[in-house]
Amino acid sequence: MPRCLQIPTDLREITVIERNDMKKGKIRPGKLRYGLFAAALVMSAGIFAMMTYAQKQILSEYEKKDIYVALSDIPRGVVLDESNISQYLVLKSVDAGCVSQNAVIMPGSLYGFSPAYDICEGTVLTDNMFVSFEECLTEMDDPVLAGFRTDDLSKAVSGVLRAGDRIDIYSSDGNGEGMLLCENVYVERGYDSSGSEVKDMSAAVMFNIYLDSSQVEIFYDGLRSGNMYVVKRC
Repeated sequence: MPRCLQIPTDLREITVIERNDMKKGKIRPGKLRYGLFAAALVMSAGIFAMMTYAQKQILSEYEKKDIYVALSDIPRGVVLDESNISQYLVLKSVDAGCVSQNAVIMPGSLYGFSPAYDICEGTVLTDNMFVSFEECLTEMDDPVLAGFRTDDLSKAVSGVLRAGDRIDIYSSDGNGEGMLLCENVYVERGYDSSGSEVKDMSAAVMFNIYLDSSQVEIFYDGLRSGNMYVVKRC
């Protein structure tokens, strides 16, 4: 905080000092006036600096910034695009001091991305909450879309299988031993019995998955055998 020069506030005291010093020949009237003017100027500058600082502090406390928050729950695996993003995102003004550097400020930046995990309604959204759908496909040399129904599996899936999940696909030999057919497979979408896409926590009965072209024949051989089952990765 700026230091202020303390000057006498009692004009009578100043007058007495001035008269006494003038009688003794120590100072001249003009020099004293210039000194008092300079002291007053310094004090005014100090007061101005303090008021400016206080004003900035007050304004910073009330500064707002527009960011996007979750309008509703966003399930993991939902790929955001221009057609559905208004269902999940809403613009909101919040205190600037609470905003992360990677907060979502442009909804278009999330096109083609999906949540890495379930996002609850009202959550302030940041870029690192989402993963690119295209990145999942680049892991494969030649991605191919395949599918299966829960009725095709020899065992029920533990837990609810949804879009965005990763699964390992096994085939049972009939003796309780499982042979791994495909691992870390990406679930593209899930559908109910009517063929409608499942976008919430409801259980789906049909699934589309992405496989590398080299795995397709192995996958459908296991499916036709009736011994195939899938394990959801955590």
